[in-house]
Amino acid sequence: MANDCTYCPTLEARLAGVAGGLRALADLIDNELTEATMSRRELLDVAAVRVTNLAEQASGRY
Repeated sequence: MANDCTYCPTLEARLAGVAGGLRALADLIDNELTEATMSRRELLDVAAVRVTNLAEQASGRY
């Protein structure tokens, strides 16, 4: 019989890391909209890389 997987510490840790990354990305975007230090194009490039990395992290690829 398979074990019941209602709690998975590895998945919880992975998702907590992703949540933290999303909060950091939201803060970056908010700060850039308030006081820009880069162009909108650069901001989109940075956001795309961060979202890709977070997706990889959520998938357990690193």
